[in-house]
Amino acid sequence: MKISRALEIKDDGSLNQAGTTGRLDDHLYMYHMPYSYTAEQIRKLRTHLFHMQDKPVPRIIMITSALPGEGKSLIASNLAIAIAKGDDQHVLLVECDLRKPSLNNLFKYAPSKGVSEIIQGSAQIEDCLIKTPINKLTILPAGKEAPPNPSELLESKRMSSLIEELSQRYTDRFLIIDTSPIQATVDPKIIADQVEAIVMVTRYRYTKESDFKMALDNLPKDKIVGTVLNALDELPAKKYKYRKYNYHKYY
Repeated sequence: MKISRALEIKDDGSLNQAGTTGRLDDHLYMYHMPYSYTAEQIRKLRTHLFHMQDKPVPRIIMITSALPGEGKSLIASNLAIAIAKGDDQHVLLVECDLRKPSLNNLFKYAPSKGVSEIIQGSAQIEDCLIKTPINKLTILPAGKEAPPNPSELLESKRMSSLIEELSQRYTDRFLIIDTSPIQATVDPKIIADQVEAIVMVTRYRYTKESDFKMALDNLPKDKIVGTVLNALDELPAKKYKYRKYNYHKYY
């Protein structure tokens, strides 16, 4: 898959824009409250990734969780902003949760073509990129509509070629990949083969230990570089329902 100008980020308004449907979500702490306690924890995650012993700094990082509702997209988004705020560090936030994308709600842009359409050959990368108010941060959305065969698309050679091209285009660019939950789909396991590091997100008093361990068993252990314990200040969830995954659990 040859991409000649896919990641040439322009300032002339030629890219789709974040923030066109409203104010960016308040939970993007690195943007709205960069000096808050939560933002500082995100910086700690960034520092951990940049200073792991005996390991090079990973440039292709997958963010996932065991279950829906644990905040993986929020962590992925805030981490992407944190890295983009560094010196000479550009970030492409790639949404690979093709079944239930959420970045458009966080960054407030209309659902638009993205990974799904690119893999299917009906769109070009340069036409799908979303420009954000954060300098050096760009988004590649999942797609305008959920495809009927997301796992097959992610497992295709076109997807592996897409990630390879995105990662090789610029040596200073980080890819933060937001995937679907592991217990709900096989999609993260497919993507895991193409990334350099995996960060697990788990929600305080929400995720059962058995679910978390089962999720870890489905990922390559050598690529898991850390776990984020999310929502420490929130009340425990008693019930969740993720309809598009047909996954239900009650506590």
